[in-house]
Amino acid sequence: MNAEIEQLGLKPWNSPQPHVVILGAGASKAAFLNGDGNSKLLPLMNDLPIILGDDWKRLVKDSHAPDEDFESQFSWIKANGNFKEQLSLIEFTIGRYFQSLELPQQPTIYDHLVLGLRRQDVIASFNWDPLLLMAHKRNRNVGTLPDIRFLHGCVSFATCVDHDVLGSPAEYCPQCGKTLVGGKMLFPDGQKDYAEDAVIQRDWNEVGKKLSEAFHLTIFGYAGPASDFKAKELLLQSWVKAPLRDLSHVEIINTEDSAKSRERWAKFIPYQHDMVLSTFWESSIAKFPRRTAEWKLQASINGMQSDEIGPCEAASLTELQAWYSRLAREEIKQLKH
Repeated sequence: MNAEIEQLGLKPWNSPQPHVVILGAGASKAAFLNGDGNSKLLPLMNDLPIILGDDWKRLVKDSHAPDEDFESQFSWIKANGNFKEQLSLIEFTIGRYFQSLELPQQPTIYDHLVLGLRRQDVIASFNWDPLLLMAHKRNRNVGTLPDIRFLHGCVSFATCVDHDVLGSPAEYCPQCGKTLVGGKMLFPDGQKDYAEDAVIQRDWNEVGKKLSEAFHLTIFGYAGPASDFKAKELLLQSWVKAPLRDLSHVEIINTEDSAKSRERWAKFIPYQHDMVLSTFWESSIAKFPRRTAEWKLQASINGMQSDEIGPCEAASLTELQAWYSRLAREEIKQLKH
């Protein structure tokens, strides 16, 4: 804990512009390097054959799928049209595996992530695992938390068809009392259509709206693969509408070569206003939690640097929540003045 809250010089603003975070599978992998609470692997896309085992090997052999990565092979087999029953089993197995994942008792990067952002911010996840939603739920009483959206579906996310509600299967809509339903899980497909599922389309619309208002964009563990070309284009269409586009900032958290990351996201980066980082702990969310907009706007517009607040090095979740609760209380005080 590098600075006392009273020393920050980063008093929260009434209406800071949104901070948008895009999460890919690399984020979950980085957040749970040793596995989930039961040491189960957090798989990247090309780790899925390990989880599927002989069922996948048999399907690849029987279908004569080309020797490519998992997503390409899945899409090829699906286009073949002759293996619907086998593909249904594969999807069921993947879904069941992700549903079994659990958070550790100790603080995780996902706890820091949801606590380090505020109500006006949004986390948009391409991940199927339930861990982000679990982190959001166990911290929701600490302070206002960011909106979270699932751009590919999520095994634990459910909502109301008629009302925009964040919940889990078997919960009820607080507005109409209907049982919440899960969105479609968009498993690999070479022609991903984000409009074919109303729930996922609603999340895309909300993320697009936030991006068009944002100043700060963080891309964490998402490589924007070729199969997600349409997704990148949709994100870019909103991002270029941001009101302070010439000053806006992109932060990329990825373990790949920095030059490669910059090349991959070049269209998103205005005038080289970017940072490429190898770990979450170097990020603005870790160093300036709940004040990322204030920090970056001060630096970009006024040329003023601020003392770092974090990262918070709490040993327990209770300690972490107490520390973030102090930041949240400061926000409430400022909003009253």
